Amino acid sequence: MASSSKKPVVFAVLLVVLVGAPLAVWLARGAIATSIAVGELEARGLTCDDRFALELSALLDEATLAPTRCTRADGLVEVIELLEPATVTLEGFEPAAVDAPSIRLVLRDRDVRGGDRWARELSRLGLEQRMAGLIKGLSELSGMRLPPTTVGRAEVLRARDPVATAETVRLTPGDALDAAAGRISFVAGPGGVGRLELTSVTGNATRPRVHLQGRATASAGIGPLSVTRSGTFAVDATSLDTASPRFSLDARL
Repeated sequence: MASSSKKPVVFAVLLVVLVGAPLAVWLARGAIATSIAVGELEARGLTCDDRFALELSALLDEATLAPTRCTRADGLVEVIELLEPATVTLEGFEPAAVDAPSIRLVLRDRDVRGGDRWARELSRLGLEQRMAGLIKGLSELSGMRLPPTTVGRAEVLRARDPVATAETVRLTPGDALDAAAGRISFVAGPGGVGRLELTSVTGNATRPRVHLQGRATASAGIGPLSVTRSGTFAVDATSLDTASPRFSLDARL
């Protein structure tokens, strides 16, 4: 009789183990995914602040990434900051795509060698280092093994100074990181007297090389005293993984 009375108890314990353990894992899915993601980011050289958190959907096919600020110890790109929650599409626990409404990219306050005097038109507007910094930053992003990423708006700063803003940015990994942007805007000089706007931008990036092309509109001056020129552009940068990169700009403005 004693043996028979124990059977329901044993069955209940087994049921709790079989159902409870997966349920506990499911309930803790956000903490588990966050821990895995932190390890992956650290492997890419990124350390994020304590706001970093992933909230997984019930079906485990999507996650929401909370706003966070991630820093890099080396390179020109110092900070990648997520300003609004981003959506991460998952395949298992691997990110298949990231959709971020707004990010901020902060570059260290240093010139990019090879960026001086590499384009007379950009030098006149005081924009050569801004574009050189953006190109160098893109080459570094290509080495981070990013999933396909879409960004609604990206702010690029050099320390605290604005470098550029970009809209509708798409980054697609492969042998090279394919890049596209609907618009990239640069402003320089007192009161923003120098402006450069790039549209329909496409290109690709690796650690040593970046190629970008599209349309450009450059203007200098204020109001009725300003001069504006438009046309196509193509820029090639090589040796970006060395201390002496080289830049070449073909602008038909």
